[in-house]
Amino acid sequence: MAGRSARDMTEGPVFGHILRMLMPMSFGILAMMLVGIIDTYWVGTLGTAQQAAVQMSFPVTMLVMSVSIGLGAGSVSAVSRAAGRKDSSSIPRISTDAMMLAILLVGAVSVVGILNVETLFRALGASDSMMPHLVDYMTVWFAGIVLIVGPMVAGNILRALGNAVIPSVMMMAAAAVNLVLDPIFILDDVFGLFPGLGWGVSGAALATVAANGCTFLMVLWYLVVREKLIDFNWEDFGEVWHHWLDIARVGIPACISNIFNPVAMTVAMSGLAMARFGDAAVGGLGVAGRIEAFAIVPLFALSACIGAVTGQNGGADRLDRVRQAFRSSFLFCIGWGLAVAAVLWIGADWFAAAFLPSEAGQATAVTYWRVVSLTIAGYGITIAASAGFNGLGRPAHGMAITAGRALGLMVPLVLAGSFLFDTPLGVIGGIAAANLLSGTLAAIFVLTRAPMTAKHGKQRRRKQTPLADAAEDPA
Repeated sequence: MAGRSARDMTEGPVFGHILRMLMPMSFGILAMMLVGIIDTYWVGTLGTAQQAAVQMSFPVTMLVMSVSIGLGAGSVSAVSRAAGRKDSSSIPRISTDAMMLAILLVGAVSVVGILNVETLFRALGASDSMMPHLVDYMTVWFAGIVLIVGPMVAGNILRALGNAVIPSVMMMAAAAVNLVLDPIFILDDVFGLFPGLGWGVSGAALATVAANGCTFLMVLWYLVVREKLIDFNWEDFGEVWHHWLDIARVGIPACISNIFNPVAMTVAMSGLAMARFGDAAVGGLGVAGRIEAFAIVPLFALSACIGAVTGQNGGADRLDRVRQAFRSSFLFCIGWGLAVAAVLWIGADWFAAAFLPSEAGQATAVTYWRVVSLTIAGYGITIAASAGFNGLGRPAHGMAITAGRALGLMVPLVLAGSFLFDTPLGVIGGIAAANLLSGTLAAIFVLTRAPMTAKHGKQRRRKQTPLADAAEDPA
């Protein structure tokens, strides 16, 4: 298998491989979430318009990040399946083509974004007071998006080969640099130091870009020099195109799947659901969701790791190990979900009082933590199942599971709960029911009916040399 630190995950304890990757990945995700909180704090010191502008940018940045998540999922699938087939000679070429595709696609997004920042946010309803800050922030962010996405795709390539430590270290390093640069680049003066470097909201974007730029340089060195995973030989564009199609075959559905949950949560927050019961109820739901997100970081990490294990074992035709990867992951979701439910149930009143000023908001959050927390395992099972199928090169199964939960269950259930019960409990009950039903149905389907084989796509016809043609046709 290519790469000095690559691991063969077709042998040894299946869940041991998942757990070995899950732990460092959890720390990396937590570090990046912490950056988001600190960014919000420092930008908030600039003023209401500046903070509103950065919050307004969130849907657009998340949409672009969905593209990178899709590229990462496609890269994990292609590389891990090749590793499982023991096709070591193809792994550097696939890795190189994955990085090239990411840079080209995100580079195009960068150009289009810079040229259309004001038009885009006018269409989204940004106010005149927010617009100059949005232009400042998003112009820098779009200009540096390649430096943000590049390390993400590179990290996915390493995880596909069983190396989760280096990508996690890179994430934590980027977070640390970002935290240091934030006050220096955002504020006019930091404790009498660095006078004149405060660039406001554009400084917040620049801190993120600079931190990720440092990480990109480090991870490129690691891929090229340490792991020998970048192939500088250019022999046949047809092979490059073939790899791009294989990555896109998984990446495009994975990108779309990543949008379903934010859409469903937007509906849950909207005037058709929670917003019917006032701003305090919306705030309570938002805070409850943010606290829950921190609590289920290991489930997010699991979804980032399982694809490498299913991909390698599917590529090696170890179907028993693929099924075992799904089964052990689902059991982990149940165990972690119950632990989180216990903590949130006990601490619900304290958390609500600490983060929410109004009694109505507190009541909504407490209800959420004591109802939805009991069904967290269902959500974890759906995202783990979806990622596992992406690793197998079967993104249609993964997209069906995520769409079924978000659009097929959560949206209609929260709308029905809102109007039938006419209280925030109806919306919360709809979310809980969607988690429970989708997790149960996904587990039954995966463990009893779903195919465990890897799908490699169409095989590429290689060019034949005249000598090879003569050998095939001796007459």
